[in-house]
Amino acid sequence: MSAENCNHDCSGCQADCESRTPEIFLEKPHKDTTIRRVIGVVSGKGGVGKSLVSSMLAVGLQKKGHQTAILDADITGPSIPKAFGITEKATGNEDGIFPVLSKTGIQTMSVNLLL
Repeated sequence: MSAENCNHDCSGCQADCESRTPEIFLEKPHKDTTIRRVIGVVSGKGGVGKSLVSSMLAVGLQKKGHQTAILDADITGPSIPKAFGITEKATGNEDGIFPVLSKTGIQTMSVNLLL
């Protein structure tokens, strides 16, 4: 099938048309970023240990010599700040918001550190 006669059923088509081109949802990273890899820990259910798994992964990788950080978007509780003994609030300036460094050297940003 040619691109002019496209019916948007790409299963048997070899044409290189706009329907085949995936939309790119990537946001350009901040100019000062040093992030190389992201590990997402997610679940549709609460109380399954996402915060525990996230904190243990960060600590384990930190012990192996990797620089780690946690971005906690949980709005229902301060699990990550409590796990790392963090009580101070996050700070920022015109360039952005800065994570809080835990005693173990893990950079932590949580919704609870902003509220």
